[in-house]
Amino acid sequence: MNNFEIRKSIYDDIRKNCNLITDNGIQLEIDLNWQQTSMLQLSVENYILKTLESYYEMKFERENFLVEYKDKVLGLPNRTPNGAFYPKAENIEQYNVIQKIVNTCMIDTKLVDYLDSFDVCTIRIVDGTPSELDDRMSSTTKLHSDAWSGHNGDAILTIGLLGDESTTLEFNEVTKVKSDSFFETQQDYQSGMKMVEEYKTIKNLEFKNMTIFDHACLHKTIKNNGGLRVSIDFGITTKKSKGIVKKNPIDKNVVHKDIQEVLQIGHTKQLKATETLKECYERIKNDSYKSVPNAHVSDNIKWS
Repeated sequence: MNNFEIRKSIYDDIRKNCNLITDNGIQLEIDLNWQQTSMLQLSVENYILKTLESYYEMKFERENFLVEYKDKVLGLPNRTPNGAFYPKAENIEQYNVIQKIVNTCMIDTKLVDYLDSFDVCTIRIVDGTPSELDDRMSSTTKLHSDAWSGHNGDAILTIGLLGDESTTLEFNEVTKVKSDSFFETQQDYQSGMKMVEEYKTIKNLEFKNMTIFDHACLHKTIKNNGGLRVSIDFGITTKKSKGIVKKNPIDKNVVHKDIQEVLQIGHTKQLKATETLKECYERIKNDSYKSVPNAHVSDNIKWS
């Protein structure tokens, strides 16, 4: 379904049957209870702390660690400039736990009943301090749709969990486009924005909710010289739509796994990592990150 006029309707089953607390058409929020958010927060803390201790070979205290050890977090090799924090051999056990809890949340909220597929999650650590990397044409501080970086599904689901809420995400609704190629994979975000004629701001990210934003929803990271913000995000495809149809499919387009396979993670299935933190460092140490991101969490894992 590539028609802007009917994008909102593909979430009608979710509107009727899930506990929505916000409905902005192409941007929706589902309530998570205290137990769900606490389990997610603890598992993500464990994932980051395990990575720190494995890479730096020292002990890190849990209390206020995102502030106290900010520079060391930002120095980890498995974090990209856009904040994606990928699993490696040292932290893959903790990553499996996170995915298992995410799966439970998808079931408990009934959201899974109305999806054709959803992806494994990406943990994201975003720095609220502006840097020269924000000038890249593929920086998430620029307005963009994730369809432009290769996503074939309908939307992204994100959950803000830890850190500085002022390091936020701004959501915008596209109201007029110049081209019918809006949902195609683009060379960079600037190329994508050339197709947009009009848009309007919806709101910013709120923590501890499941926030769904359609690929027709432009978004960008907002940095206010704040601290680190930690969130989870992954692509979803609804049963009503079954995803965006790309006119020109290319290799870097992101394709979701079968939904039942994902739901088995942490039960009958355990994901494995493709490399260690040291191997990751050696691979990316000379990367200038000038191109549109085409790496994905699925590139960093193996399905057992």
